[in-house]
Amino acid sequence: MNSVCRFVERSKSMKIRMLPVVCFALMASGSSAVAEEDQVYVKRGATVRGKVGEVSPVQVTLDVAGQKRSVSVNEIRVVNFGDEPPGLRQGRARAVAGKFADALQELKKVDATSISRPLVKLDLQFYLALCQGREALRSGAGKAEATEAMLAFVRSNASSNHFFQAADVLGDLAVAQGDYESAVKYYGGISSKNPWAEDRMRALLAEADARVKQENFTEAQKRYESILAQKADAPEEKRLKLLAEVGRGRCLAETTTADEGINVIEQVIAENDAADTELFGRAYNALGACLQISNKPKDALMAYLHVDVLFYGDAETHAEALYHLSKLWQVAKNQDRAAVAANLLQQRYAGSVWAEKP
Repeated sequence: MNSVCRFVERSKSMKIRMLPVVCFALMASGSSAVAEEDQVYVKRGATVRGKVGEVSPVQVTLDVAGQKRSVSVNEIRVVNFGDEPPGLRQGRARAVAGKFADALQELKKVDATSISRPLVKLDLQFYLALCQGREALRSGAGKAEATEAMLAFVRSNASSNHFFQAADVLGDLAVAQGDYESAVKYYGGISSKNPWAEDRMRALLAEADARVKQENFTEAQKRYESILAQKADAPEEKRLKLLAEVGRGRCLAETTTADEGINVIEQVIAENDAADTELFGRAYNALGACLQISNKPKDALMAYLHVDVLFYGDAETHAEALYHLSKLWQVAKNQDRAAVAANLLQQRYAGSVWAEKP
């Protein structure tokens, strides 16, 4: 009898979120009829088995014993095809586990010309582009080539069930290359077309963050306020609104007064649980930026140190803090600590836009 061992889910970013992590091993025993079926692993409930016939950015449709059944993309953990090469299945499993370098090695071994089924061939193309993109973001090398690979996938199949994830990767790559207009366009493809409120909010947040990096604070503030105006029922939606409030505070420091921005951010810090390391990391980075505007470099340094010491779990947030620490330690005339921060930024986050800033 087939058995499935599920593995732990990881949350994006998202910004728009990445597919949750699942680890599974399909045993060789069992009937050949079952082995040849496609499998759609869902977040809740039983695995759906049948033949995948149609896909779109919002749903996957299968033929299950002669009946059509559609599964929403936001409910899917991963899709396996019964007739796919073993290397694709193994590479996909590594990719959704976040082991992109290992996945890329496995996927590159697959002979695409041996695959006759179009959906399977496109799945291989997507996961190759996904791994190439995520590795480029990690290492800082090959970002332009990774962008072209993902664009080639989208151009060949804009109706793919991977469309929104592809747009998210393209947005991240654009940000990492300082191409903020393209980033807003890619994230906008999610916020304007995605039917799920949480994903739309996350994409809007990514758009706003890109505008902040562009120093277009007026447009960024509009997007943060758009998130704050939305109804939020689910816990993650409420959390995204807190992240938007932090962003709004950062923008207020630029568009009105630094004190107003500081008050907004300090209220978020005072009223929420520090166990949310991403929220607090972003809050202290924003607070550091506001304090720099207020010409309080010592206080700003302490804010960024909170991120470096306590709230460093999110890579981009930690990279931002290290960049500012490398500058503020110089202001404090501590060249050794400035060098430590700069070196850690380059060693750990070479793919970040912060590693490339002068």
